[in-house]
Amino acid sequence: MTTTTKPRFALKLGRSYAALLVLMVVIGAWLAFDFVQERDRLTADAARLAVHKSQLLSRSFGDTFLAADYVLRDVLGRIDTRQDLVFPQPNVESTKRLTALLKEKVNTLSGVKTLVVLSPDCIFTATASGTLTGIQSKQRFCKDAKVHPGQGVHIQYMPADQSAGGEAVVLMSRTLGSADGRLLGGVMAVIDVAFAQRWISELDIERNDVMAIVDTDGTLLARNPELPVAMGQRTSTPDGQPHFNEIVGSVFFTMPSPIDGRMRINGLSKLHRFPFVAIVGLDRESILQSWTYRAWQFAIGFVVLSVLAVLALRAHLQALRQREAMRQLATTDALTGIANRRQLMDIGEREFARARRYGHPLSVLMVDIDKFKSINDGWGHPTGDRVIQELARLLMALARHQDVGGRLGGEEFAVILPVTDAGGAKVIAERLRVAVEKTDTVRVDDGAVVAFTVSIGVVALGTDEKTFDAMLQRADKALYQAKQNGRNRVVMAA
Repeated sequence: MTTTTKPRFALKLGRSYAALLVLMVVIGAWLAFDFVQERDRLTADAARLAVHKSQLLSRSFGDTFLAADYVLRDVLGRIDTRQDLVFPQPNVESTKRLTALLKEKVNTLSGVKTLVVLSPDCIFTATASGTLTGIQSKQRFCKDAKVHPGQGVHIQYMPADQSAGGEAVVLMSRTLGSADGRLLGGVMAVIDVAFAQRWISELDIERNDVMAIVDTDGTLLARNPELPVAMGQRTSTPDGQPHFNEIVGSVFFTMPSPIDGRMRINGLSKLHRFPFVAIVGLDRESILQSWTYRAWQFAIGFVVLSVLAVLALRAHLQALRQREAMRQLATTDALTGIANRRQLMDIGEREFARARRYGHPLSVLMVDIDKFKSINDGWGHPTGDRVIQELARLLMALARHQDVGGRLGGEEFAVILPVTDAGGAKVIAERLRVAVEKTDTVRVDDGAVVAFTVSIGVVALGTDEKTFDAMLQRADKALYQAKQNGRNRVVMAA
């Protein structure tokens, strides 16, 4: 049956906005997923680069220790353990020979302040500078008094307050142990931490990036850019990552710096054979700067396009709404909200053609309010309008979903009943007549019920019917007959 299209249009409007919302969400999610993947790719590439740079840094820094170890092996091989490792040294010639040997060797090494020969008690028996003899070393193996049998290497960071020279240094010792692990003596290279700092400071890095050397205890030995307050301080790896002394080969992780708080992608590589770790930290913000800029561009562009899309859809729907309103004005009766005469005739002609084509039955009801003029004269035109509206409501309530009701004009209505024969049409007409007769909905200001009745003419499609208008004329004649027969009745057309 014909109803107002406003709810359907509101549903269409809601579906349009929902479809646009879903589309924008899908596009936004796809863009976000793509950007996240690109960010992850950039981060992974930066991690590989950080590891690669840390490996280069570890090899370069390790060259100093490799050269020092080679010299220590050479010196240790030239020492007479029975005569040279004694303090105080009774043999002056032995002292001169050791001092000259150490001075000659230290001049071949970059970053090594001095070379020292150690007695079994870890006492400086000879130095390259010829000074500081007689001092006992504070290295860990000296306190333990135990070393590996044969030759062994010991490397330890010594802060300035514990160093014999009063400066922070790294001590690299090659010791000689007996079969039962007693220290027989050794040779020590004193490596200047300041040299490591000068060396690493000369390396070019990007702004906010970091290079650093730490020992396996996490003590910071050198850093670029230089940060004096942090030198000699201990740092640690984040939770879930191996500690510095557990690192084998290379690792990487992302964490905020405990020194300046910047988020960095860190590559760490342990020096081969030596207890040091080279760190290269690439500033994550700088790496993702271009990505962040493009992400903001896309985000702003997406928001702008979304707003424009909503505005365009809104304008389009506004045009549809206006067109729908114009269609409603053209096809709907303003007083009752049901089909007007033009719409009713269009639908009737289509149903007439369909019934003829497929051989289906078709019936039409012509309905008129009895003595409507007296209602207007007695109760006023507003009351008459409410009577018309009540009839339209009852007509729509009793009609089936395939039926079409409309107002022909004034107090006259018609109902098109597709696939309905004369008997079925008469039953529907009688139900409508009774419902109108019993209604008490229309009331005046004092509460009095305005009772009214209708007369109905019923016509079924005849075999010789040529047009829908012809059916209406026969229905109108039946309606006239119902009026003549006393009103408030249903009359079938001949």
